[in-house]
Amino acid sequence: MKVAALDLGTNTFLCLIAEGTEKGITKVHKDLVQVVRLGQGVDKTGEFHPDALARARACLTEFKKEIDEQKVDRILAMATSAARDAKNGKELFKIGEDLGIPIEIIPGEDEARITYQGATAGSADDQKTSLVVDVGGGSTELISGRGSKILFGESLNIGGVRLTEKFISTQPVPQNEREQLKQYIHTQLQTVLPELKKEKIDQIIAVAGTPTSLVAIEVGGFDEKKVDGFFLKKERLAYWVDEFANTTVEEKKTKYGLGGRADIIYAGASILLAVIEALNLPGMVVSTKGVRYGVALEMLRK
Repeated sequence: MKVAALDLGTNTFLCLIAEGTEKGITKVHKDLVQVVRLGQGVDKTGEFHPDALARARACLTEFKKEIDEQKVDRILAMATSAARDAKNGKELFKIGEDLGIPIEIIPGEDEARITYQGATAGSADDQKTSLVVDVGGGSTELISGRGSKILFGESLNIGGVRLTEKFISTQPVPQNEREQLKQYIHTQLQTVLPELKKEKIDQIIAVAGTPTSLVAIEVGGFDEKKVDGFFLKKERLAYWVDEFANTTVEEKKTKYGLGGRADIIYAGASILLAVIEALNLPGMVVSTKGVRYGVALEMLRK
């Protein structure tokens, strides 16, 4: 069976076209990514900006061309944080209807399972307790599990776009804004740390654009074979948080090739560093998988 699994995030839209059986994915045909910034201003206004909806339509129109060319059997798009928060969320679903792309909002209780099974691509280690950290634009998912069993899952309202809009007025980032951001992340993490620490976490698996972009800089460009499974040490992550705090958005684009993620990478990296420090671990394993893989696995199993 051939499926198209879309992850419509607050910052980035992803489309995975893959085939497989109920046992798992056997072949990836396309893995498309576009920075859409759907969550632009949602935290302040409570609704999608018309420009963001226009970008969403343009992106999904492109994705649909690829999907049609690939002649898939099933399509499913999952929307997360921003679509749940926006008063005019139905506008996004209307775009999906117009293009023949069914969009569903991931129910909170399914989001953990789908993210976890996607991040581990259905092959989690039975001997290790893993914490999957998915830093999105609007929220961060934290899911701990052993093998295929999920132990704990929680979504926190801290994401790269949300925190940048909330705390960062200019870049380089002023010291007082750095402190406020750091304190806010720390306070949010305190709400879940007792649960997370009930089981000893052996490793952190980080997914989504923030960690993969960091590793791409480390290895000299995005190469999936080099990025997927890379262990990013805490010291290197701390170095990048400091570097991103001290550079302009333009420098982050030209020097590090960060494109549409340049203005939010500081907040995203700060969240990852806070999680690693809170659990006192030496670093994190970076995975190029994530929600879209989980959505594809769901469709294949059904």
